[in-house]
Order: sequence, then structure tokens, then C-alpha cells
Amino acid sequence: MRKLILTLYAALITTTAAAQPVDYIIRSIDYKTPVTAVSVSPDSLWILAGFEDGTLRVLSAASGEELRTVENAAGAAIYDIEMSPKMDVIFLAAGNRILLYDTTGAKITTWAHNKNTIWSMDIDPAGKQIVCAEVNKTFLLIDVYEGVVAEEMRAHEDITLAVAFSPDGRQIASGSSDKTVLLWDLETREVTGKLQGHSGNIYDVAFSPNGAYVASASQDKSVRIWNIAENKLVQLLKGHQDMVLEIEFSPDGHYLLSASADHSIKLWDVETGEQLYAYLENRGSIPDIAFLPGGNSFISAGMDGRLTTWELHPEIFVMKYFPKEYEKELSENPLFLPRQKGEKKADYELRLVEAAKVKEEIVKQYYGKYLENTGY
Repeated sequence: MRKLILTLYAALITTTAAAQPVDYIIRSIDYKTPVTAVSVSPDSLWILAGFEDGTLRVLSAASGEELRTVENAAGAAIYDIEMSPKMDVIFLAAGNRILLYDTTGAKITTWAHNKNTIWSMDIDPAGKQIVCAEVNKTFLLIDVYEGVVAEEMRAHEDITLAVAFSPDGRQIASGSSDKTVLLWDLETREVTGKLQGHSGNIYDVAFSPNGAYVASASQDKSVRIWNIAENKLVQLLKGHQDMVLEIEFSPDGHYLLSASADHSIKLWDVETGEQLYAYLENRGSIPDIAFLPGGNSFISAGMDGRLTTWELHPEIFVMKYFPKEYEKELSENPLFLPRQKGEKKADYELRLVEAAKVKEEIVKQYYGKYLENTGY
């Protein structure tokens, strides 16, 4: 039965414009150079992409159209991109420098405060300060307006690889090769919490949108989600076959994405810790991901040179929670039968179009049940 449904589904993909592409890919753009960083502008209209050769590209989030290209903008691989909340400055972390560009592609200045390669960078919600981690035990807090180092933050026992501001801008999380996540009070610039449990380097940290949780991605192939107030592990997400490089909470905080060197991106339910789906149509490691507005789609940067937009399609949740009911409805509806003996090609194609519409309604029905059951 499953084989029949998958065969029909493949037919729907190739014959109807309304069909969902393989692995829920909305759009994929291939470049000759690895894509090493990706971000979305504060107004959600632009995608900012950084490349291994130092190129910066600005694309339309809606269409994927390339709006601006600055070749060799950084002179080295761009490992992180941030944009000021006021939409007036683009920050590129490349080598041991942070380069500032305006939205026309003109260079503003270069900050050379760091001594080693910068792996991670984040700007606070007010756009006043930036934190950046390099290949040593210290990460820097930089005043955006003055362009000077406000504080050298040092407490880790090994290299600091990841940094992030909390949504309210009052806390910083840092992850290190010492296998710990440290929580910092921005005002006092002191450590307020230490989260332990990983058995490998921590490559990324992220706060949940409500600021109640922090997640960490590790070389040990896992993601951990911690309750900040209780300093307690609440979810251990395991399923990747290689180190986890990047994590991202959905805007509503219900889901978390994890991107790995195993070429996969996994979607998780934050509350239950369940893996909902694995996006597998990648040909290389995924160093960066970013949700698009609404949380129904996201962008991934690929070391295979692909910049891909993916969808959190409702069918993902239907197949996860109502697989038997869903497959039963498809198998019992004659619209979904293979082409019948004597059936004209034109009639078959019309039937497929109608089947696609019915399928969409069935998915909508069960997705509604999923939302009702979860309260999402």
C-alpha cells in the first residue's frame, strides 16, 4: 500500500503545479563556491548569504532573486552574518576581522580587534552591542556605535566557539571546546550559570524566543535544551550521525532545527523532544540555517554550494501523527489509483489535478487536528 501511495505521489509531483517538491524544497540555488553563512534581514525581506571565497550576496526572500553581489567583500571565508535592527549595516565575520557594509554594498569600515578566526557572532536586539567568539578562550563584547571593545569576556577553560544574545538582550550564552555552556549577565558581565553534559565541542548556542530555554549543538552529535531558570536539562535530541553545526528555534518556539555535518537537517518538537522530520536532499555539510518569517520555511547554507529554501509543510506533521488514517484515505479514494487500463492520458492527467486538490484538503484536515491536539 505504501509503495502505491508513493508511486502516486511521485506522479502528482511531476504532473501538477500545485504538488509539493521532493523533500519539501521550495527553491534551491547552486553556486560554484560553498555557502558558509546565511541570515535573514530584520524586516524579513532579504536573505544575506556569505561564501567561502568572501563574496556577499543579498537576495529577495520572496523570490530568490539576487539583488546585490559584493565579490571578495571579506577577503576570506565568511563564517557569520548579522544585520543591524535599523537595517543600515551588514556585519561580516571573516578571518580575524569584522567588516561593515551598508545596504548598497559599499564598505563602511573594518574592525580588527580579534587575533584569531571568528567562528560566531551575534548582535543584541537593540543593535548596540556585538559579541564575537574567536579561536581562544576569550570572546569580545564590542560597542557597535563606537566600534571599540567594551569587554573581553573570559571564563571558559578552552576555545569559545559560539555566542548568542538572549531575546531581551540581558543575557549572553557561550559554548566552548571545554564542553560547557556558560550564561552571562550582560550588565554585570559575570557568569550566572554553567550547563554541562555534552561530551564534545559545542558549536552553536541559541535562546528560545521567550528566553526561557537555551539550546546547544555539539560535536557529540546531539542537541541539548536547557531550562535557564532551573539550570536543568529538559531535552536531549539524538539522531544525527555526525557533529551538529547549527541550531535554530522557530519564531513561535515550538520547533527547533538542527543542521549537521552528516548532510541532514532535522526538525524537532521542543516540548516532546520528538524528531518530526529529516531533510535529506543535501550533498554536503550544513554550516548555517535561518528561519523565514512566520516559521513555515527556512534557509540553509550548504558546503556543496547550495542555498536552499525549505518548507515545514503540513504533510510532515500529518505523516508523523496520523500516518494510518492519512494513508487509508488516500488508498480508498479512486482518484489516487494508478492509471487504469484504457484510461486516456488526458483523463488521467485531469484526475491527477483533482487528486492533488483532494490531497491538499485531506492534509489540511489532519493538520488542523494536529494543531488542535498540541495547542500550537
